[in-house]
Amino acid sequence: LVWTGKTPFEVQTLRARHDGFELRLTEPVDPKTAADVDAYDLETYTYIYHKTYGSPEVDRTSPTITKAVVSDDGRAVRLYVDGLQRGHVHELHLDGLRSAAGRPLLHAAAYYTMNRIPAP
Repeated sequence: LVWTGKTPFEVQTLRARHDGFELRLTEPVDPKTAADVDAYDLETYTYIYHKTYGSPEVDRTSPTITKAVVSDDGRAVRLYVDGLQRGHVHELHLDGLRSAAGRPLLHAAAYYTMNRIPAP
């Protein structure tokens, strides 16, 4: 790796909320794409925990993102989700998200293991 001095457009943090997630990005988003729930795809899965190594992904679900709200500074998006799953990995794909300058994310996937759903 060689640092170019330029910060790419990326998901900086993904934080759980009681009713969804909050994304913080490295630069402002295009408000039109960020507010479009079709810009996101969310799936969950877990693993079978046992004494031998490895497990397939099991208990897949597809929670529904019902609303996406962009912050005033454009660097955060609040996703409201029906169907969060405690104990599951939440795999979020953001293929439709663009920066305010029109660039796609360098890595258009984010993962969150939901050990507990935060209290409201």
